[in-house]
Amino acid sequence: MRERDKALAVGQDANYGSYVRFACPAYSNHWLFSGPLGVLMGWATADDLVHIFKGEGGWWHGWFAPLGGLCTVFFIGISFWYRYERRTGGPTPRLYCFQRGVVVATGNVLRAYRWTELTIHREEWRSGSGDSADWGTRRTVMARDGSVVVVFEGNEPDRAGCSKMEKLHEAAVVRRGSLPG
Repeated sequence: MRERDKALAVGQDANYGSYVRFACPAYSNHWLFSGPLGVLMGWATADDLVHIFKGEGGWWHGWFAPLGGLCTVFFIGISFWYRYERRTGGPTPRLYCFQRGVVVATGNVLRAYRWTELTIHREEWRSGSGDSADWGTRRTVMARDGSVVVVFEGNEPDRAGCSKMEKLHEAAVVRRGSLPG
């Protein structure tokens, strides 16, 4: 049985309502930069190798091919790194969010929490200055016993599911009963 199916079964058994969203902090838009750059480097390396085998080009062709190949592997690897972290059995917590609770999968362990058993701590952060400034809101989800369930660093794209997870938590804890769809 797949992890998602197990999490849905746990959520249904715990009477958490309907499944709403998957959330995981290991989501990134880095692949938008590194994927095309890796493909471009791979193409340039292949083109360089063609010139080397034809006997064309200067001394720098012998240097570019191995360095270009390493860069290709590096950029393509970065493109898939966060997907690797999110995989079933991976180290990054994966949250299966329901209307009244969440099932957290870390490694091969599933833990179920009601939204009322969790607290979300928000912390605004900023680094750098001027045009190179970066900022966000770090959200730390903690259980009643003080253990950290998951940390969203604040630089994930919306598709990471953090804002929807926070709205579900708010609906269950603050408004007690009005559940978003």
